[in-house]
Amino acid sequence: MKIAIVAGGTGGHIYPAVTLARKLISDGHTVTFIGSNDRMEKDVIPEQGFDYIGLDVYSTRGSVFKKVKSLVSMVDAYFRCKKILMPFDMAIGFGNYISVPVILAAKKIGKPAVIHEQNSLVGKANKLLDKKVDAIIGSYEENRAQFKNPNTRILGNPQSSRALTVRKDRNVLKELGLNPDKKTVVIFMGSLGSESVESKLIEMFKKMDGSYQIVYATGKAHYESVLSRVSENENLKIFEKIDGITVMANSDLLVSRAGATTLCEIQAIGMPSILIPSPYVPNNHQYKNAMALVDKNAALILEEKDLTAERLKEMIETLIKDEDKLKSFHDNARKLNNDYVLEDIAGVINEYAK
Repeated sequence: MKIAIVAGGTGGHIYPAVTLARKLISDGHTVTFIGSNDRMEKDVIPEQGFDYIGLDVYSTRGSVFKKVKSLVSMVDAYFRCKKILMPFDMAIGFGNYISVPVILAAKKIGKPAVIHEQNSLVGKANKLLDKKVDAIIGSYEENRAQFKNPNTRILGNPQSSRALTVRKDRNVLKELGLNPDKKTVVIFMGSLGSESVESKLIEMFKKMDGSYQIVYATGKAHYESVLSRVSENENLKIFEKIDGITVMANSDLLVSRAGATTLCEIQAIGMPSILIPSPYVPNNHQYKNAMALVDKNAALILEEKDLTAERLKEMIETLIKDEDKLKSFHDNARKLNNDYVLEDIAGVINEYAK
């Protein structure tokens, strides 16, 4: 079967789509990606070795002029996609505004279409496509009530499958200059980092008591700034980026944002975590993501408005010393994961194979 996958905007949409694409190819299907000409997918997806079709579709955010420009670009993309999709057997959407014209065009020309929702709060694009698609795959049980489509299945995020295969070896910490026998906290605020959180972290680093060690991945934009304000030592190692899944799997506690991909990895690994949801994302969806774990006693939440160096230090030092709580968070997070997510999603796709 020849499948078109539309994904774009952020890594939270793109990387789960790439993971599913590899599974579909291994099952004998062919996959082509469709995305925007001016967002990260235009570089990331071709670098992964996939065929890529770019569209000139613009964000709906901003002024009235930008909203009108976005609408015009979507209408244009819709008509273009009716021709592009003719040779394909079906389309799969992973959210973001780029998916709207592609999925609508697929349905208009009689092609089956499936969408995937990565967040616990359904995004606007998928909400719009809800009743127009043949099937919906959600990542959280909360999605079931948010969609009206009767063919909604809660199967999980494809990206969690990678976390299940990660290398478990505490010598990973030794390679980072740390003690593999010491309690370890890994901190990252996403691939871009967070300027708003950075100053609080630096203040906290200067007050560490030495009973644990920290790996901090700053993101490219903040690496030099952090190193100019705090010095590494035997209990603090600072990197621009790390292999997040591998380091997580061999650490004891995670402090991070609450993006969809990070949370699915937390569930797959069973990673005890303190989540600081970004308040700068649409519909406050990171807060909703975090609460999906907090409500299941699988994580702690610290909202950015309440973040201080002392508060975060207290939470880390209390949790890292509580073996029972760490184990409870691990077990409860693992219960939320579907270890067969790729096989299950591929099964839904194969229902439309001709």
